This record gives sequence, C-alpha cells and structure tokens, in this order.
Amino acid sequence: MRSELSEADAKGSIAAIYAEVRELCAVPYVSSLHRHLASRPGWLEWAWAAIGPAFRSGLAQEAAWQVATDLRLRPLAAIPRESLRIWGVAADEECIVAAVCESFVRVSPTNMIFSGLLKALLAGPAGASGRPLPAWTPPAPLPPLPEMVADDDAAPPVRAILQALRSGEGTEAFVPGLYRMLAHWPGLLAHLATV
Repeated sequence: MRSELSEADAKGSIAAIYAEVRELCAVPYVSSLHRHLASRPGWLEWAWAAIGPAFRSGLAQEAAWQVATDLRLRPLAAIPRESLRIWGVAADEECIVAAVCESFVRVSPTNMIFSGLLKALLAGPAGASGRPLPAWTPPAPLPPLPEMVADDDAAPPVRAILQALRSGEGTEAFVPGLYRMLAHWPGLLAHLATV
C-alpha cells in the first residue's frame, strides 16, 4: 500500500500544512495525496510552498469546483430510503453519508488541480503573472466525518469489497477514502460497488 503520514502523526510544518489544506478545501480531513507526499521528507513542504498561494487565493479550488460542476454525467438512479434502511443506513445517518459524498465532491477536483499544478511545476517554470492574488474566503466547512475503516478492522466480505475498489497497482495501490468511510455501512458499500 502507498505510504502516508496520518493526520494524527503530523507535527510542525506538516501539521500546519494539513490544517491549511483542511481549511482551504473546507473539509475535515486531508486527502491521501497530501498524506502520501508528507511521507517523503520535504516533498509536501516544497510542493505547498509553490502551490499553496493558488489555494490561499481560492483560484485553484474555484477552478476545480467549476469544472466538476460543469460536468454533464448521467446520474445514478436515486436510492429509495427503504433500501438505505435495509443496508443499515439509519435516518439520522443520511446526513453523514451525504457529508462524506460532499467531501469528495470538494476534495477530488482540488486534488486534480493540485496534481496538475505540481506536474506543471516539475515540467519547468511557466512564469508568474505578477498580478496580486485576490482575497478569498473558503466555503463553510463540512461536519465531522466518520473515521476511515482500516483493512484490518473490516469484516472479510467488506475487506474484499474495499480491495475490489482499490486504485493503482502494487505498492502504490490504495483504497480511496470515500469507500473507507462508507464501509461503516457495508450494504451501501456493496451497492455502490455494483453500480
């Protein structure tokens, strides 16, 4: 599995970057992209020093979220509430599942922008515009989300579904956090794995 530095283990400048990423992306966790970079000495600090200003100004997030909003995808069929109950999602947990999904709607596009900016930075300087970056306020943060289920803590059938949803190959393989959070509701996770 891909190496990463957990939020609980982050100290000093890494903890400060993690806090800024959470604030600027308005989510209660740091994605695996940043946790992986932080596992390599100096990588996250270097990347954030170069790319952080685009996030502090909101330009990166707003561009990412606009691209995601403009996508025209055929929506999945609505899930009847009765199905949610059978799958173990209680009425008072629907808002938690919705917040988990919203967190990934916020994080995934910003990860793509972060990755694209990092790739461009590694390709060589493109030159700065010299324009001052605008002031920006992040959106309201999401409520706390459920912990990500670790492979070792999942029942064997849930572990098998999580592994089927794994991204990447070999030592770079990882299970996206969305699925690890939704693993608290195995029935819902099994449904999502089929659609």
